[in-house]
Amino acid sequence: MQRKRTVRTVSIAEVDCAACPSAGRCWGELRLPIEGLRGRRAAVLERGEPLLRQGERTGTVYMVVNGCLILRESLTNGAQRVAGLSLPGELLGIEGYARGEHPCTAQAATEVSVCRLNLAAPGSGQASAALLERLLMKYAMQLERVAPPWAGLSAVERVVAFIENYASRAHVSRAPDGLFSLPLTRADIGSYLGLAPETVVRALGQLSGERRLSVHGRTIRLSELQPASVSPAA
Repeated sequence: MQRKRTVRTVSIAEVDCAACPSAGRCWGELRLPIEGLRGRRAAVLERGEPLLRQGERTGTVYMVVNGCLILRESLTNGAQRVAGLSLPGELLGIEGYARGEHPCTAQAATEVSVCRLNLAAPGSGQASAALLERLLMKYAMQLERVAPPWAGLSAVERVVAFIENYASRAHVSRAPDGLFSLPLTRADIGSYLGLAPETVVRALGQLSGERRLSVHGRTIRLSELQPASVSPAA
């Protein structure tokens, strides 16, 4: 039975992105055009709810404000794979805006809130060149950050690299006794890394045994995590 979509709409007035308290996290050092970009806090999703569906024809672009979305791709053989994650301060829907349909389903892994950006339809000639240039610059910088850094690593070091990458993108604090939660199942982590779920479990067990990190369910003690070393895959 298909899960019912229960996205909750949030009634917050449209505001200029540059005046938003979250602008620093969303845009970093990338300045907005003089005419600005407006957005509206559009929705809150519960864990498991989809925001966008693969093949959906819409040009809506979102900025993730809080939470984590899993990007799931349905393959031609009927299987699914985790193609990526979307985290706070990251654009979501640029591919659909450019291509006319979304390549993946974006599903909430935690409670998620997003802003819908007020962009003119592609090809309409109404979106300024300066605004589109900055959106593309931000997206290019985002792709560089999210590019999988685990190519050529062993299974254990691949898991470490994934945790490091997630922690960096999610702006996880490195307080001495700080903890954070990975909002993915072992199966989802394995799908994203190209590993079997059992391999992910063994890798986390080995890392815990070596005291390179502390694992309790989905909770990680980040202060004990050591940077992944580049070691060849077995």
